[in-house]
Amino acid sequence: MATLVVGAKCYDIVTMVGKGTFGAVAHAWQRSTGEMVAIKMVKNEGHHGQVVKNELRLLQALQEVDSEKSHIVRFLESFSDGACTYLLFESLEQNLFEFQKQNNFLPLPVRHIRTITAQVLAALVKLRELSIIHTDIKPENIMLVDHASYPFHVKLIDFGSASILNEVRHIKAPYIQSRFYRSPEILLGLPFCEKVDMWSLGCVVAELHLGWPLFPGINEYDQVRYICSTLGLPDHELLCAAQKTQKYAFSSLDQLAAVNICPVSYPRQEMLLVKRMLTWDSHKRIEPSAALKHPFISLQLVKSKFEATQYYKLCQEDLRASHKDTSTAKIFPGMEKGSSLKTFLFLTFNYPNQGKLVPCQ
Repeated sequence: MATLVVGAKCYDIVTMVGKGTFGAVAHAWQRSTGEMVAIKMVKNEGHHGQVVKNELRLLQALQEVDSEKSHIVRFLESFSDGACTYLLFESLEQNLFEFQKQNNFLPLPVRHIRTITAQVLAALVKLRELSIIHTDIKPENIMLVDHASYPFHVKLIDFGSASILNEVRHIKAPYIQSRFYRSPEILLGLPFCEKVDMWSLGCVVAELHLGWPLFPGINEYDQVRYICSTLGLPDHELLCAAQKTQKYAFSSLDQLAAVNICPVSYPRQEMLLVKRMLTWDSHKRIEPSAALKHPFISLQLVKSKFEATQYYKLCQEDLRASHKDTSTAKIFPGMEKGSSLKTFLFLTFNYPNQGKLVPCQ
């Protein structure tokens, strides 16, 4: 085990949970409190240094936001040792991609999709109030908080690629959004706004419904072709889709309903909402606040026809549970306040020590 020393605070790194070109993410104990935190470590060099500065600026703006109501990860603090910048967050359990993988990528029941969608929409409403565009919504950036205690309670993470709305007009040819969730305006080189996040969420909702990505293009041309196969050509035919062998494509979004059958025979409001999220023209794309009032989320049509059914009751319980306060610090057994660590292991960690990362004493 290694320890990150920051002034009077000591963080004992327990495990690495993610690693990439930007740096790494680790789970760590804060010795003085026994609280488990997530530490994102980013190298202060070149492009990475600019990315972390941008993320820190946005995280500081989000610190005033109610993390539980907005379903946005709680940012704690940051510090730097010269070589790396360290961003500390509340510890969350696992992301939706990992959850899907554990479940063999089986389609998620529609009532659970509704619960997740409502929470991410709440996050998008708050981001819009702050004029922030996330630009990288995907299953990996939607985290389950504590699935055993709070089933399908989620929070949005990773603001490393986020932008301020009034600044994006100055960005030329942006390379944002993961390919499967990339909006038409980015693919086609059109002006963009916060609606890119709604497109990405629509793709995530469809993916949870199907068990696989809706538009799994191998490159941008293939991505456009998948979208054209499902939504038809855009009004302004600027691109021709690449004619490559496709893994799977739908001739319309209506065909998704046959893949993941809902136990209640009411109109497929889920697909109607996805259609409002996935429009070529971003101006016609539904707003987060309007999506929260959509019958799929509000259960309005289900209530009028199936109020007495177990299905309706379960859906209501799911939505209520997703709004519970989970902000209580995670304290590990034997790690009560003031207690000292009893584990003396080393963690091989390939970051410069700079006098900060030292073995446990």
